[in-house]
Amino acid sequence: MENNNQQQFSERILKQFNSSFDFKRLLGSILSNWYWYVLSLTLTLTMGFLYLRYTTPKYSIKSSLLIQQNPENGASSVLNKLDPDKAGESSTTLYNEMFILQSQDLIATVVDSLDLYIQYWAVGRIKETEVYEDCPIQIIFDSAGYKGDKADFEIKQIVEGQFEMKHNNVSERILYDSWTKRPFGRFKIVYRRGPLVNRGYLNTTSFIVKMENPATTNGRILSHFNVYPSDGRTSLLDLEFTDNIPQRGVDFMNVLIYFYRKKELENINYTAQKTREFINKQKTTMAEEIKSMDSIEATIKVNSDVVEPTQQTSAYLTERNASEQKLNDLYTQKQALASLKHSILANQNQVVAGIGVTDPFLSELIGKYNTQVQQLEMQEKNLGPSNPYLLQTKSELASLRKRIADACDKISSSLNITVENTARNAAEYTSRIREVPNVDRSIKDVKRGYNVLQSMYLLLYQKGVENEISVYAATNKSKVVVVPYASGVPISPVKKTVYAIAFLVGLLIPSSVIIAKEMLNNKVINENDIESLTTIPIIGTISRVEGTENRENTIVVGPHVRTGVAEQFRLVRANLEFMSATQNSRIFMVTSSTSGEGKSFISINLGITMTLAKKRVIIMEFDLRKPKISAYLGLSNEGGISGYLAGMVELDGVIKSSGVHENLYIANCGPIPPNPGELLVLPTAQKLLNELQEMFDVIIIDTAPIGLVSDALILSQYAGITLFIVRQSYTVKDQVRMFDVLHKDGKIRNPAILFNGVEYLKKYGYGYGSGYGYGYSYGQGYGGSGGGYYDEPGKGSGKGKSKKKKKSIAGFFMK
Repeated sequence: MENNNQQQFSERILKQFNSSFDFKRLLGSILSNWYWYVLSLTLTLTMGFLYLRYTTPKYSIKSSLLIQQNPENGASSVLNKLDPDKAGESSTTLYNEMFILQSQDLIATVVDSLDLYIQYWAVGRIKETEVYEDCPIQIIFDSAGYKGDKADFEIKQIVEGQFEMKHNNVSERILYDSWTKRPFGRFKIVYRRGPLVNRGYLNTTSFIVKMENPATTNGRILSHFNVYPSDGRTSLLDLEFTDNIPQRGVDFMNVLIYFYRKKELENINYTAQKTREFINKQKTTMAEEIKSMDSIEATIKVNSDVVEPTQQTSAYLTERNASEQKLNDLYTQKQALASLKHSILANQNQVVAGIGVTDPFLSELIGKYNTQVQQLEMQEKNLGPSNPYLLQTKSELASLRKRIADACDKISSSLNITVENTARNAAEYTSRIREVPNVDRSIKDVKRGYNVLQSMYLLLYQKGVENEISVYAATNKSKVVVVPYASGVPISPVKKTVYAIAFLVGLLIPSSVIIAKEMLNNKVINENDIESLTTIPIIGTISRVEGTENRENTIVVGPHVRTGVAEQFRLVRANLEFMSATQNSRIFMVTSSTSGEGKSFISINLGITMTLAKKRVIIMEFDLRKPKISAYLGLSNEGGISGYLAGMVELDGVIKSSGVHENLYIANCGPIPPNPGELLVLPTAQKLLNELQEMFDVIIIDTAPIGLVSDALILSQYAGITLFIVRQSYTVKDQVRMFDVLHKDGKIRNPAILFNGVEYLKKYGYGYGSGYGYGYSYGQGYGGSGGGYYDEPGKGSGKGKSKKKKKSIAGFFMK
């Protein structure tokens, strides 16, 4: 049971959704409004064309650089080849190079080189167009450069060599190639030279020169410039720049790469320059010391007689000299270590040579230290003092200095032991040659010192030669793989995308309006809407008839009339006869949800249709609040139903000939009573209907709207069939649901729905191919929210309104 209830609930929800959104009807609405789509597409595509026409396009300029991580060239590589014990070399990460390429210093250099802070705009009829190489004029500042923050002025050539300059709404004539002073700087106007210059601009076009602070230009260019790794497998860097002038973007990229590679070479040769300065300083000092040694030796030989030692002494001397030579080497190493330690501690963050150092581990530390010093100087130029990369490099340098100093101490300690052993051996031989003259020993001491200095001088000379070779062998570690080029088509706006969006918007605007209208529509449009709202059968459909507010157009049925509307009424008659035969009833009640849905029109023409079947028909104007039938037929409103119910008129005063057909009679309303509901519940109403059933074959009761007052519900107890009028695009769906509820509650017997005022093949994709083209319209006329069927508080009953002169239409039927 529960599953059945859920299934019924789901089916009801789906049915309501289908009723509120009919895709077939939606498609019909779309096709019937094709002209709105044509208009919308025309407008949106035109707007897309104008957008493409007047929007400044942007182009992408691209290039690629190969960054060699460990290049086998430059100062470091040459020294490494000549000195295999030296292990330090420059290794720059891709991130470092990306940062350098996007550094403010490099961008500022390019901006200043190309004068990118100056823009030239040609004034057109609709918009200003930026020009570059084709601009025939150029602004040149003196050595002081541009000093302002922002400045715009207009320039136009009056005659050859003479220009009019308008700045801050002040015009002034200036001459070609003559200096002009302004608050933003001293400049002159010259003619631009080049194959792309458009000289025709000078006589027809004025130019607006826009200048901005170079710092602002740097930031603007950086926002359009990107550097990123090509992929994770190579050391390629992709450079991309966006500009609305392709050639300017290519020039920017070329100059950027030029200055980047130039700076790169300067950084590579920086170590070589520092090494040259150190070697030259040490060579000068040692040359002076060698010269002093030569003078001492010459003085000793002049002032003392040098005697040749004996053969035995020579042997001792040979052994002692060997020990002393070893001591000399050891002293040399100790001196080099002491000099290195003093240099590394005294001259922080400067390159050291490490001359005379033979320990491989210490040589490796020196190479790493020199590399970090070079990187520190590069970072100090491009990074702030609190940058984490700069602080990390300083920390690494401090660590390397400590490690080098510790290594010097350890190696010196080891050398001290060796010196002690060697000195002990030398002392033994010295004791054996005490006889050797002191002069000879002095000379040898001088020569020993001379030899030490000479060895160090030769070593410095060798390193100096190597360093000079590295200067001439230095090459870039970056290589241009893809030269800068501009995209052939703009990246923005994209023509296909703009037209695609314009086309979609052109379809979306009318579609949205149509869909919104369909979804917000609460009126009955077609039979599907009715069938989704109620199970009450549809007994027929009546086409729309125009002009029924005129009595001449009210009657659409006759014996010789074969119009589509007339045939539709005959079909309704057939269906009613079938229903009445089944229900054994001859009383038909015609009602609706509100006024203006065609009750009176249906009652009159349905009554005429019944008379054509040889039946006596009476139409009862039970709309005691707003009667219309008598007015339509030009009948007097005297007597009538209200008078009979009130006991003031006999039956003869109720029945009147319609003047349309001999078998069609009208029971007119009579004077409008103040209490229609109370009259209808009187027994005389039942009596009136009983008497009329004996006199007529068919009784048609035209009632007030069932959705507004209670009259129709009171009369429904006498009707065998209740005909509910639903008018297309007029009746609200909730009123159909209300009628369905009344039927399910048993308040209405044998209901049927007549779909009225249907327009075929016109607006809603609804129709049967009838093609008759008939229709009608109704005026509401019931007044107020209650449609005039009851008096609202503070309002009158509607009496005293003007009445139009009635005209007879009795002759219409005879035609």
